[in-house]
Amino acid sequence: MSAVPAIERGRYAEVDALLFTTTDSAGGRSDELERMIRSVERAIATSGLRVVQYLLLQRHDAGRPLPELPDYIRATAIPERVSLSRARNLLLDRAHTDGVFERSLMVAFPDDDAWYPAGTLEGILALFAGDSALDLAICRYASSPSVLSDLPVDLRVARAVKAGRFVANASSNTIFIRAARAAQTGHFDEALGIGAPINGGEDLDYALRAYVGSAGKAVWIDAPLVGHRDRLKWVRGQYYAGSLYALSRSAAASRAVALQTARKVLVGFYLLLRRELACSDFLRALRLALKARRSAPARS
Repeated sequence: MSAVPAIERGRYAEVDALLFTTTDSAGGRSDELERMIRSVERAIATSGLRVVQYLLLQRHDAGRPLPELPDYIRATAIPERVSLSRARNLLLDRAHTDGVFERSLMVAFPDDDAWYPAGTLEGILALFAGDSALDLAICRYASSPSVLSDLPVDLRVARAVKAGRFVANASSNTIFIRAARAAQTGHFDEALGIGAPINGGEDLDYALRAYVGSAGKAVWIDAPLVGHRDRLKWVRGQYYAGSLYALSRSAAASRAVALQTARKVLVGFYLLLRRELACSDFLRALRLALKARRSAPARS
């Protein structure tokens, strides 16, 4: 384990950070998106980072001009609303068409209402630049996030992350992936996520596929280095089926993930007893999990 190194001024790759974000133009969250943009602009201005951020504007009228955005953002607008998985896949396709993955060091998927405190992007990028074997880095998020340089030394340490910690904290806002690993991981599963047939689980599924594919070459920083509204406990039941599906699909490739899958089933019983999960929804989640397990590739 090692402390997060200080960033050197300059670029680690032609593109240091490749970001993917989607927003609802008719959703009234322009202030939150502006906060995200300002946080990235600060990292660019203070540390000389080269960032490319792909932004999908959903429910954006065809005749309406795009908003004025910084040069590092490549925006696309569509008139309809699509699922979160579909939105990210549209952005991934554009980045592949542009040939950006081959020229990038790190990939992240920040929500439009997330933001990066000073030093977060720089510190995470330094981890990837300092260890060519590292594929993933993960942290926590909070509505009052921490500034990396203000943390005690022991909380700035990047440690190897076990499956349980990874599963508990994997989200679009907290996972950072080496661009080459992200390219190999592929697309988000469009059967999962908000607006998809199975509600939730798309972030965890993508993160777990990257984690299993990397053979555990991942580190954990036990600090909220990303700003985002705090986790809501009531969504546990709402997104349970998607999370169990994601775990079940990767369980065949990892004993550690298989243990987390079994734990998730027990959590389902707990939510059932607390009436946070309906019996019909629990049974559906179990059926979907079995389907995911049967369709998953076997452990190599």
